[in-house]
This record gives sequence, structure tokens and C-alpha cells, in this order.
Amino acid sequence: QLTRLLDMIDGALSCFSAELKSQGIWNNVTFIMASEFGRTMTSNGLGTDHAWGGNYFIMGGGVAGGKIHGAYPDDLTDASDLNIGRGRLIPTTAWEELWHGIAQWFGVNEENMAEALPNLDNFLDNFTAPLDANALYESL
Repeated sequence: QLTRLLDMIDGALSCFSAELKSQGIWNNVTFIMASEFGRTMTSNGLGTDHAWGGNYFIMGGGVAGGKIHGAYPDDLTDASDLNIGRGRLIPTTAWEELWHGIAQWFGVNEENMAEALPNLDNFLDNFTAPLDANALYESL
């Protein structure tokens, strides 16, 4: 069933991008897909529970595609530094880090970034620098 559902999403996004291209506005668009919540790596007996780690993708006319940002965990076992128990993994890239580059693309100045992304500073001490618009887009 997953293959069928992914085929539906692929078809819908293809139609969406084709329409925006036909209107000549594709280069002015950034589309973001985000899972509403992550899932645990272990079962609760009936499935999996809500967790932190999720996945996102972006697409658009100016998006520098074909890249994976963040880091896939080297260790998915209970001994991993990122596993806080019951298969709940701490993400290596915060949602706000992705939005940093997108906010820059929208024209948010660095002096206003804390207002636009109030939680961003909570992640910068523990992880890498936020994604810059130059990492997400081919040209600005």
C-alpha cells in the first residue's frame, strides 16, 4: 500500500509543479513536505509511538535538489548517544535549521531571525550551524 500512496503523492506533486511551470512562477515557489511527527524505532506491540525524528523534503524552481541535509545516525541501537530509550532518537538537524535557509530566501534578515524562528538558538549549541539559503537554493 505504501508504494501506491507514494505514487499518488508523486503524481500530485508532478501536476503541481507542471502547473506552476506553465504559469511561469515555479522559480518563485518553495514547497515543503513535513511529517507531522516522528516515530519510534521500536514497536509498542501495536505499532510505534510518537517521537522526535522525522523527515522533510523541499522542492521548487530554485531549490538545489538531490541533497540530504543532516546526518543519518551511525548507531540505531539502545547504546547510541542519540537514542534516549524505547527507540526515540534525537534528531541531528532541527526543523528550525531548515527553516533558517527558507526564511533567508523569503527575505528575513539575520537581525530578525530570532523573531521569525524563536527556538533556533536552542539547537545551535548542540548541532551544526543552521542551513543557509545558499545550501538550499541554486541561486538567490
